[in-house]
Amino acid sequence: MRIRQPRSLTELVVDRLRKAIVEGQFALGENISEDKLAEAFGVSRTPVRDALMQLQQSGLVVVRPKRGSFVFSPTLADVEELCEYRLMLEMQALRLSTARDHAGLVTAIRGAIAAMDAALASGDQYAYGHADAAFHRAAFDHCGNRLVENAYNTAEGQLAAVRTSLSEEYGRPGDASYPEHLQMAEMIAARDMDALAAVMDEHVWRTMRVARKSLPVPEGARRA
Repeated sequence: MRIRQPRSLTELVVDRLRKAIVEGQFALGENISEDKLAEAFGVSRTPVRDALMQLQQSGLVVVRPKRGSFVFSPTLADVEELCEYRLMLEMQALRLSTARDHAGLVTAIRGAIAAMDAALASGDQYAYGHADAAFHRAAFDHCGNRLVENAYNTAEGQLAAVRTSLSEEYGRPGDASYPEHLQMAEMIAARDMDALAAVMDEHVWRTMRVARKSLPVPEGARRA
């Protein structure tokens, strides 16, 4: 019976700007002009500034005093940490969701695969990226642990933005990842967690291998 309150301008700007970063409309490290965003969105600078501060908390934006706001610019070491974080969390979420809501997880996974099929047939790389994200998000949506889900939220945007920025190095959408998604879907349906862990490891660390070709390595950083 409760009336849903309309979303604030700041929330709307956060969603629009997050999508623009994740989909590569803003490049990694690019300066984000408050004035231009305010003009483009038809709002004042206040909700834009508040949105940038929120996106800084999620790691997508870096606000530098007296210099401006910038899309985050990860190094190779940053990507390595993201891969480690994702692999640890996603495997735990898969174990929880398999135990607690296996039917719901399988249904969501199969829906994501169907969306991938449609995206590949139409050559739509953005739709494929959304379906890919939905595939992996399913483990967290069905794990039944809000802390695990919230932990993934912290890095989900950064992971998606990095994946988009490296899309040219990956090649055509689905070239390598699609067969792995099919394998993972079968293993999830069969509850074969050991085999799933091995494929997930290969799947996640491909991002690291591709990043080596494109991102800077800080002095003293280790390579995976």
